[in-house]
Amino acid sequence: MTQVPALSPEEAARFRDFERQRHDALSTSYHDFFTPVTALAIGPLLDAVRLSAGSRLLDVATGPGALAARALGRGARPVGVDLSPGMIDLARRLHPEIDFRVADVERLPFDDGSFDAAVCGFALGHFPYPEAAVAECVRVLAPGGRIAFSWWDDPSQQRIQGLFREAIADVGAKPPPAVPAGYSVLKFSDTAEFRRLLDGAKLTEVEVVDHRTTHLIPDVDTLWRGGLGSFVVTAAAIDHQDDATKAAIRAALERRAAAYATPDGLRLPIAFKIGSGRKPG
Repeated sequence: MTQVPALSPEEAARFRDFERQRHDALSTSYHDFFTPVTALAIGPLLDAVRLSAGSRLLDVATGPGALAARALGRGARPVGVDLSPGMIDLARRLHPEIDFRVADVERLPFDDGSFDAAVCGFALGHFPYPEAAVAECVRVLAPGGRIAFSWWDDPSQQRIQGLFREAIADVGAKPPPAVPAGYSVLKFSDTAEFRRLLDGAKLTEVEVVDHRTTHLIPDVDTLWRGGLGSFVVTAAAIDHQDDATKAAIRAALERRAAAYATPDGLRLPIAFKIGSGRKPG
């Protein structure tokens, strides 16, 4: 895979601001449409860290808090963090019994070794400096603690985002200006890159496992509205287009989605990877 240049500090700061503002704006619509999709990885993530009752668990990029809530249901002691105050406000309303905090993954407000396990659902491609983010997550793990990240497979396999990306490409729409030129949210869709990231954090017992399932969406209108209300980068690429271009993207999406039509709705393939490892000690 082509090496993506490191972002400058200024680009990283703009990208964080973009991510924070967009997730704040989309928190409720994200929860309504996309939490059932991201929730497909919750069980595999918790299994990958071998979560047990009483475990101190850090949920990074917790969003609306569904993963932390599931962990609590297994008897763990979760803490959820997210860069977006809007997401944290929503998580606190939905799950008032859990400790949620606004925090940047590169500067976690916890002492070394504070947690027995750490998980992060579908956020790697949203971190300006993923290597620094992983290192900080490992820092707060106790020796011998386990960590697991989920990230999307290639859009050709992960069809909810894939359909939008292909529709945008069909029309030739430009990417959102707030996303740094050359930055790839798909870097860790490549298993070798994912493994290299975890190996670079000096983890042992590293694994990257593919997962495949499907998700039913009632119709194209639900898909269109849900995607615009959930996908931070992709939705921004559509939002800043003129009305004619938006209509063309919508038409292209409808054409491509027709391949997945069933009597019950659109049955879309979902594909993601779980990368995990253990902190030595």
